[in-house]
Amino acid sequence: MAESVKVAVRVRPFNSRERDRAAKCVLDMIGALTQITDPENPGNPPKEFTFDFSYWSHDGFHEDENGYLVADSDKYATQRKVFDDLGQGVLNNAFAGFNCSLFAYGQTGAGKSYSMVGYGNNKGIVPITCDELFQAMEKGAEGVKYQVSFSMLEIYNEQVRDLLVKSNPKGGLQVRQNPKEGNFFVQNLKRVAVVDYADIERRIEEGTANRTVAATQMNATSSRAHTVVTIIFDQISKNESGQETKKSSNINLVDLAGSERADSTGATGDRLKEGANINKSLSALGNVISALADLSMGKKKVLVPYRDSVLTKLLQNALGGNSKTIMIAALSPADINYDETLSTLRYADRAKKIKNKAVVNENPMDKLIRELREENEKLKKMFEGGGLPDLGAGAGGMSEAEKEEMRKQMKDELLAQMEFNAQSMMSWDEKVQMSQSDSSAGEQSEKQKKVQNVPHLINLNEDPMLSRVIFHFLEQVETRIGRKDADPVPNIPLTGLSILKHHALVKTANNEITIEPGSPGAKIKVNGMPLTGERVLKHNDRILFGSNHMYFLVNPTNKEKSEGTPDSVDWEFAQKEIAQAKGFATGFGSGLSKDQQRAQEQVLELLPIVSEVNAISEELNKHKTFEVILISGAAQGGDSETK
Repeated sequence: MAESVKVAVRVRPFNSRERDRAAKCVLDMIGALTQITDPENPGNPPKEFTFDFSYWSHDGFHEDENGYLVADSDKYATQRKVFDDLGQGVLNNAFAGFNCSLFAYGQTGAGKSYSMVGYGNNKGIVPITCDELFQAMEKGAEGVKYQVSFSMLEIYNEQVRDLLVKSNPKGGLQVRQNPKEGNFFVQNLKRVAVVDYADIERRIEEGTANRTVAATQMNATSSRAHTVVTIIFDQISKNESGQETKKSSNINLVDLAGSERADSTGATGDRLKEGANINKSLSALGNVISALADLSMGKKKVLVPYRDSVLTKLLQNALGGNSKTIMIAALSPADINYDETLSTLRYADRAKKIKNKAVVNENPMDKLIRELREENEKLKKMFEGGGLPDLGAGAGGMSEAEKEEMRKQMKDELLAQMEFNAQSMMSWDEKVQMSQSDSSAGEQSEKQKKVQNVPHLINLNEDPMLSRVIFHFLEQVETRIGRKDADPVPNIPLTGLSILKHHALVKTANNEITIEPGSPGAKIKVNGMPLTGERVLKHNDRILFGSNHMYFLVNPTNKEKSEGTPDSVDWEFAQKEIAQAKGFATGFGSGLSKDQQRAQEQVLELLPIVSEVNAISEELNKHKTFEVILISGAAQGGDSETK
């Protein structure tokens, strides 16, 4: 029986920038109804949308002593409320043997990652689902064996990266199609067997750390990549005749890249290319959703364009196949994001028209293994008997080079299928042994001990999900920072724009930590100010290496802070102090007009980009530098503008 995709929307609180700009809330929710008011025409009736769930998380809450956000009214939706409505349904369907998919959509900064992963103690759907899965397994039916495998990938610029390995092949992993079942899979994607929730938690941390390193090296942020976490959940039991059967469920948890308009972000060059690829895949996803909605409404001869992007290939089952699917759309409440929020609501409204036909994935174990073995034998015989079909008759006017290229492609497809089948035939004990051999459990416990006692640098990133992920411990008397091709090799290797071979030297002695440039001209900023000589570092000081490696110091042995340093620092605080050091005011609540506030907002967004452009100019020996200048708009009939 066909079942509609369930759709939920969730509105977050104002962020600090929106509060600084005295933003007004344009959203309201009454039960499942969501209303949005046009800030330019407040007298017009609001536009209304009805979804399966509308979650109000904008206000009506407080933070308790343990850091949990607690509801002050029935209207406020906590992380647990969202899980009970959405995540619990995913779990129930997984135990029933259905494939399940949950994906989050919305503009950059709308709160997708908070709903999916969460921050601090306020865990999101992904960790709660994983935790509850293992708790339910402990209380499971007698005689049932449970097996859980885990994979984590991201799609960046239409390339697939495995987040459970430190390095990926150039061009990313290949996406192949299973010739028998028709669904797509990622060749050589690492799937690890996991035995408890702590195991999954470690793997998620490992994947996020690998993602952060790659994003920093590429001058990107995670909001520019789609992330797919897949949990393969198998239940093996014996039927009445004593035959072993396997009930299998693929749980896909997808955090989509932020949707954004190029004109609202000011993106150019590589960032515009990233945005174009994001919009390409999200547009392809939108086209697939529209086509599936048309099919569900009874239209005939509708082609569903799954092949238009890597994302839609991998989500084929989730959207139009054998899966029970949920979509959660994250909404910004601010009037300044009205257009993007309305676009998200319309996107979600289309998705709720899709109907899927999910079936239980249950088969006898011996039949599954036998079919995989038979298929691999056929593939082996194809290679032994000359390998591939003759292309002579059906190849038309193809040249020999084109025929050879097609043969190579077919061979690669068949080899990939053989590898995939061989992985599926491995015993569970073999999978667990392989996963434990490269497990990071020991590294994690050692790291936790060091955090309490050893001074260390922690990264900051524009995306909160990538902040506080990389730890560099200052264990030596002298810690060298620079490019990995330096001699001697640095203790902390960094790559990217404006990073010199010998970039910085950090000294630790007598409970005091100092930093100095490692080479003349090394670009380092401490608390927004350029570093020219040796300087003492204090707890929570911010250090920028080159143009995009931002860290802060944690000194557990001496918590004395520099003047003006808050108890907790983030990316936005670090960017504001860089802007202030350059002479730009960053206090939005000082009686400025909307245009002046918007100009200051643009300054904060532009400064890191201009820094990056100057670094590129320097690397290419162009002898040009760029600065952000505020010019009074009085002579042009405006308040101010940025140049």
